[in-house]
Amino acid sequence: MSYKNYLNFFVSIVIIFLLIFLLHSSLISKIIWKGEYLFGDFKIPLNWLKCNHLGFDLYKESIKTCPNFDGVSFAYGHIFLIIPFNNLVEIFYVNYVPYLIIITFVFSIVTIINPQTKFEYIVVLLCVFNPSTILLIERMNVDIFIFLISIFITFNRLYFLNWFIIFFATFTKVYPAILSINILIENKNRIFKKNIFIILSMIIAGLLYLFFHLNEYFFLLENLGATKAGYHYLFSLNTLPKIFKYILNFNYILLILFFYLIFFFLTKFFYSKLKNRFFKNTINIYCYKTKLFILGAYVSFVCFLIFSNYFYREVFLILTLPYLLSLFKLHNDNLLKYQLNLIVLKYLFLYLYSYINIHDGIVHIDGIRHFSNKFLLAISIKGFIDFISMSFLGALLILITIGFFNEFKRAKLSN
Repeated sequence: MSYKNYLNFFVSIVIIFLLIFLLHSSLISKIIWKGEYLFGDFKIPLNWLKCNHLGFDLYKESIKTCPNFDGVSFAYGHIFLIIPFNNLVEIFYVNYVPYLIIITFVFSIVTIINPQTKFEYIVVLLCVFNPSTILLIERMNVDIFIFLISIFITFNRLYFLNWFIIFFATFTKVYPAILSINILIENKNRIFKKNIFIILSMIIAGLLYLFFHLNEYFFLLENLGATKAGYHYLFSLNTLPKIFKYILNFNYILLILFFYLIFFFLTKFFYSKLKNRFFKNTINIYCYKTKLFILGAYVSFVCFLIFSNYFYREVFLILTLPYLLSLFKLHNDNLLKYQLNLIVLKYLFLYLYSYINIHDGIVHIDGIRHFSNKFLLAISIKGFIDFISMSFLGALLILITIGFFNEFKRAKLSN
């Protein structure tokens, strides 16, 4: 191994120890809203598995009589229940899996970014030690598993295993269906028609699975609303419309349409700038950095546009960094420099943002909630940063997607 590889290994170990220390210290409550118990979002699904193992029906009111039921209705797809569970396995899940995930998570981030400069080491540290990532790890939310799945399917060459994992994740949590894009870019030598055949086969298999478990997935859709973020810890295009509605008491639907329109034109602006600067030559779609960017950007972009996400879903933006950093090294362009600096600025600002989220309590007057001016200012600044950053990311993603299909057309013509 080279000196840099040893250094990156050492950095990973230090980060892991610091992270575990932080999770078990009182310092963490200064950064995030600490849960009632550590890894709370991970323990809830384990309770569902245990109740199912004990013979309780998770879709009926009788589930409330399960001794392990903690008041949270089953909010995953039926396929989740195929995960093995017994008393012995439960010990492994509770005591070891979270720490194995933390170790894998840190090593994965250091590996895919592969820092070589001081700035890249700063980026790695901020990727892990920022409030959104710390909240994700402290809760051990399912998003961290989907994040690691995204990296795994990028490098794994057992394609059937990739398809099963995507299928399982999709019918557990819905939004990982976006990862199906990986089928188009996982094998350079596979013809496009075969890719389409695989995707159609998965869609047919999915429809058949839904047919036999339709009631269970209707139940899932009814409970999806419970996981929406409100004003606190929000990552969504809806952030700014929510703030303007609160301040101006304006029509929410019109505000959403207005901000979608601005977002469209801003993305179009970035698209024209990027197109003229970088993409005159062929894009290497099959480079791992490009593939990670495509998966991370599509998940982030689609979720940002459609859902009201808790901000730990921003973890998928980390997947875009290896490509952005390599593109900046190649071109040393100011636009890329501004985007990378904006990402660093956002990670730093999240400390102030999160502190205000924790310490600025919600006040109710006559049944109406009231927020302080500093809270509104903090979430407005984050909303604007997200708005600009995601429009840039969307423009770059559109360019790469167009580049992929142009490359496919050229390959088809050459054959």
